[in-house]
Amino acid sequence: MTGLDHLTDEANAIAAQDDVSRLAHLAEDHWIDYPRARAILEELERLVRSPERTRMPGLLIHGESNIGKSMIIQKFLRAHPAREFNTETGFLQVDVIAVEMPSAPQERRLYGQLLMALNAPYRPGDRLAAVEFTALTLLRKVAPRMIVVDEVHNLLAGSAHEQRSSLNLLKFLSNQIKCAVVVLGTRDALAAMQTDPQIASRFPGIEIPRWQENEDFRGFLAGFERQLPLRQPSRIATNRAMVSVIMNATGGITGQVSELLSRAAEAAIRSKRECITLDLLRDAAGRRLAA
Repeated sequence: MTGLDHLTDEANAIAAQDDVSRLAHLAEDHWIDYPRARAILEELERLVRSPERTRMPGLLIHGESNIGKSMIIQKFLRAHPAREFNTETGFLQVDVIAVEMPSAPQERRLYGQLLMALNAPYRPGDRLAAVEFTALTLLRKVAPRMIVVDEVHNLLAGSAHEQRSSLNLLKFLSNQIKCAVVVLGTRDALAAMQTDPQIASRFPGIEIPRWQENEDFRGFLAGFERQLPLRQPSRIATNRAMVSVIMNATGGITGQVSELLSRAAEAAIRSKRECITLDLLRDAAGRRLAA
């Protein structure tokens, strides 16, 4: 199929397929590059290359729910997959280990998350001392360059003692394993981390803010459109009315922008229009708000 130079190579290939395949493609996650994400990825690359020193670096990536934090980390993890099998340690060489802060922020459960990430046995009923010993022993053998802890705002679900213990554990891991520690969470995470001056200084924050109606946002929309397997260009980024509808319907939340555009693209495929129009976008926004 010709005349699809408004699309990326991948989307171009999908656009030539049947409607079922194209709709399935819309349901998948797609990476869209934009300046703030690029800056965070560059900072993560700097941290993962940090040499061992007395005080290893840390970072807090924070922003509202569905703003795109996890997408950035997933992009980073794809760039740092597990490497070769180490016959001396009996483990895969892993530069980056990613876990989630447990919903109940307890040290034993966080150690358990790390053990599961290493595909190591973990019994929730084991004593803290035993789980800690096993986790630290294995982490020293694997020697990751970075540990990523998502959903760190779950700290606030615990007592003041549990919060402090979990925060100290993050610092302890960085010191013991000699690796960078990166945490992600909502704005509540920022509040939780700032309760301890030492933790706050160890984990400087980078915010992912809501989009504003500016050139960066229009660039993001243009990049997103190039990923949509529609056979006609929609020219969303240069249509002020469509940009306004998107901002009003989503509040500038990245995940909501993605959902809205995917819904509108689905309607464009089903209606055979093959491009997102202002009417389709308004209809998708209305149906999304009514859901």
